[in-house]
Amino acid sequence: MVDRKGIEKVIPHRGNMLLIDEIREYHDTSGVGIRHVRPDEFWCAGHFPDSPIMPGVLQVEAMAQTACFIALKSMGVEDGKTLGYFTTMEKIKFHHMVKPGDTLELHVELLMSKMRLYKFHGVALVGGKKVSEATFTAIMDTNKQ
Repeated sequence: MVDRKGIEKVIPHRGNMLLIDEIREYHDTSGVGIRHVRPDEFWCAGHFPDSPIMPGVLQVEAMAQTACFIALKSMGVEDGKTLGYFTTMEKIKFHHMVKPGDTLELHVELLMSKMRLYKFHGVALVGGKKVSEATFTAIMDTNKQ
């Protein structure tokens, strides 16, 4: 298991935009990230005040951060500064709502990689039930600033 400090050593996301709390397992082509959805999340006050649900775009972002961790680890990059940028998002589906108190399991699998381009499929589960899924491509920017 990799905790938040270990995740920050690999991917550049910080503060409220680091949407994974731990990596439960990872390999060169797959992994599982975890997000403990808390009632003090920045989006709870407005999405929606009386019945907060995690925005779908943040669910996809959490999948992508898990994928970014896996891609960078497989590249041997652990500088916490290398950026991954979405190039496509497709086949996005939302099956059930994610609420504060839920634990989001983010299962990602590498579909293709070519040079710095990586394509993943992600499935998010809560209690073993599929809540969302997406296929997305990102390019890893290994150019140092």
